[in-house]
Amino acid sequence: MRAGEFAAKTVRHAFFEREREACFRCRRPLRFEDRGIGWSAHHRIPRGSGGIGAKKGSPYELLISGIANCLILCGSGTTGCHGWVEAHRELARDHGLLILRLGIERSPAGIRVKRLDGTWWLLTSGGLAVECEEGMGR
Repeated sequence: MRAGEFAAKTVRHAFFEREREACFRCRRPLRFEDRGIGWSAHHRIPRGSGGIGAKKGSPYELLISGIANCLILCGSGTTGCHGWVEAHRELARDHGLLILRLGIERSPAGIRVKRLDGTWWLLTSGGLAVECEEGMGR
């Protein structure tokens, strides 16, 4: 596993336990076998957009490879909800689907994420998705 990649255990936990085999954003049912085409694991803080180095074992690498930074989205980087995030990056940031890399103090666990149904969620470092009020976790 390269620095900043999600471990297989993280992806399985996010897919099966946290998201219950559905896209985080639109809640469309997904099949694990369709990974890479039907769905993908999305980094809220992008792995390769510059800034702090992601050396293996560094605090930054642990942050971007953690479960609070992982979203299961339908489609690939060009299709489905994952494609929407990539094509609408500013709005995706407003919805917490992308996080600007402002340093490790901006933990994904403290930044809420908006689903397509308008509900807001916090993704914990322990692997839970907790619904929150709109003003929480900015």
